[in-house]
Amino acid sequence: MKKRDRGDSKSLLLSIEEPYSDEHSSSSSDIYESTSVYPSNRPLLSERNKYNKFSFFEKFIERLFRCPCIPSFLLFRSNQSRIKMPNLNERIIDIQLDPKNQNHKYCGNVVCNQKYSIIFFIPQVLYEQFKFFFNFYFLLVALSQFIKPLQIGFLFTYIAPLAFVLSVTMLKEAHDDFMRYRRDCEVNNELFQQVTPHGIKKIRAANIMVGHIIQIKTNQRIPADMILLRTTDQSGSCFIRTDQLDGETDWKLRRAVVTTQKLVSDSDIFSQEHSITAPGPQKSIHSFEGVYNIETPEGRHTEPLELEQTLWANTVLASSIITGIVIYTGKDTRSAMNTKSVGSKVGKTDLELNMISKLLFIQSLILAGILVYLKGLEGSWELYLFRFLLLFSSIIPISMRVNLDLAKSFYSYNIEHDKQIFGTVVRNSSLPEELARVSFLFTDKTGTLTQNQMLMKKLQLSIGHFSPENFSDLSKLLELSYSPSSSTIISSSSTTSNNNNNN
Repeated sequence: MKKRDRGDSKSLLLSIEEPYSDEHSSSSSDIYESTSVYPSNRPLLSERNKYNKFSFFEKFIERLFRCPCIPSFLLFRSNQSRIKMPNLNERIIDIQLDPKNQNHKYCGNVVCNQKYSIIFFIPQVLYEQFKFFFNFYFLLVALSQFIKPLQIGFLFTYIAPLAFVLSVTMLKEAHDDFMRYRRDCEVNNELFQQVTPHGIKKIRAANIMVGHIIQIKTNQRIPADMILLRTTDQSGSCFIRTDQLDGETDWKLRRAVVTTQKLVSDSDIFSQEHSITAPGPQKSIHSFEGVYNIETPEGRHTEPLELEQTLWANTVLASSIITGIVIYTGKDTRSAMNTKSVGSKVGKTDLELNMISKLLFIQSLILAGILVYLKGLEGSWELYLFRFLLLFSSIIPISMRVNLDLAKSFYSYNIEHDKQIFGTVVRNSSLPEELARVSFLFTDKTGTLTQNQMLMKKLQLSIGHFSPENFSDLSKLLELSYSPSSSTIISSSSTTSNNNNNN
């Protein structure tokens, strides 16, 4: 491996100092191109301390509060605000060593997709609402009633509608975040079978660690990034579905490590000294380079690991029963590193309502200016302008916002409980009405639309044309063709034809 000096380490640190910015988020494999296959030098201690300044406090808070059974909006801080320095160094995983006693501590395998935290829930929701002109306008109208010269009615009539609108929005956001928490609980509490020297025991997905050997059954989700060690198929191969990772519905072929596939049982893996050398976490799901090491009395043997031996998290095993070892968990998995944290989604209906409210405000301002001008620009005419503007505030219907939020919740409920699309999950109730705006649907292949499930409609052969109405005739012809009597007739006819040709 090419030796690097101190200057190269600094250049590597500069390239990863902002790992989540758009400029550097294209692919972490670009960092490795100038440093051979795996970067061997660790970052400078002074640079690493910038990321670990509050590590002890953060670990204490996470151990105290952060638990899979607690919703994120009841936690100390949101999942989106966490910034973690990625471990770009290669990792050596000793199979015989207990994962808790590994040389390095890796991140946990807890899935957390919640959007809010208990402290920032109300401020964040209020910010998301008041950044739109519609809600901000009614906030200013309500606050103006605390000023005596601008009071034109009862304070309750201005504050109550706005408070009701915000309450409905908060309840909807809390419900959506709670549903995310329930889905995370289902994923974190899913049980898997862990292979140990003492046999097989059950383990929750959230408790899986780097170095654990997990047994996966057909149609079961892969809980973390793994290396395929053994499979029940004699050829040492299996198939996985990666539609949740790359959107492709076709099955992918994976092959087990040759050395471990030859073992009699899974427990034989612990009879020898096995270890895996893997690179640091990367975003690329189409490449992998590692080494499988086996210590034997004759010496050390190595076997290269490629993409065919990998099982990425959130893929589904489509065939056989396999055994694999975990190499990446949690935020270090390919699936998590390719997931971008997005802000609050806003539908076009909300944007149109916000634009219409701006036009109505301009209309109210023009009407107020005309009335002040007709009254005469004498005295405190600015005060009269604001009072007229407050009187015309009813032109903008605040009830429209309530109706829109309630309609979205109603749409989401109907979508999830529609029997014709059973199993549909609404992950965000802020824009279900956007489905009605879909005018064109483009696809790169027919399998995306048909889900690779097609029905035979017509069949054209040399003997004729067949459709579902006369498929019974086709089946009779096939039975006649493959029956013993038909083969005798065919052989006799062929013999007769040969004799005629000889004569």
